[in-house]
Amino acid sequence: MDRQGYYDETKTIYGNYGTLFLNDSQVAECTAFQAKAKLNKVEVPMCGTNAKKYKTVGWDGSGTITLNKVSDRMILLMMDNLNNGKETVCTLISKLTDPGNGGTSRVKLGGVKFDELTVADWSSGKLGTESIPFTFETMEALDTIDPSTIPVIS
Repeated sequence: MDRQGYYDETKTIYGNYGTLFLNDSQVAECTAFQAKAKLNKVEVPMCGTNAKKYKTVGWDGSGTITLNKVSDRMILLMMDNLNNGKETVCTLISKLTDPGNGGTSRVKLGGVKFDELTVADWSSGKLGTESIPFTFETMEALDTIDPSTIPVIS
C-alpha cells in the first residue's frame, strides 16, 4: 500500500495529557474540556450566482467542562455571587500535550461566564460528575503546534 502523504500516527495527541487551569489553579479533576468559537454570519445578496454568500460579522464563544465530583469547587466559586446578585467571571487555560508528539497546544479564554451551577446531583452506585457549560469573550493562543513540524511519511 502506498502511504505517501500520510502523517505519522504516533504524533496524534492523546487527551489523557490535557490540563485545565481555572483562575491560575489547576483543575485536576477535569476529565474533558471543549471550547468553540461559532462564527456569526449574515447573508450577502449577490446577483450572478445561485450560491448564497455570507460575511462573518462576529463570533460567540462557548464550551463545556466535565469534572469528576471530588469537591464543591464550583459551588465555592459561584454560589455566594449568585445569592448576592453578582456575576462570576473567570479565566480558563487549556493545555494539551503528548510526549509522543513533542508539542504543546495552550489556549487562554477570558471573560468566562458559567451558564449554570449544579447544586446537587447524585445517584447510588454511580460516580459523581459535573458537566458545566460556559461562554467566553476573548481567546488567545499561547502555544501552538505548527503542522509543518509534523513529519509526513513519503
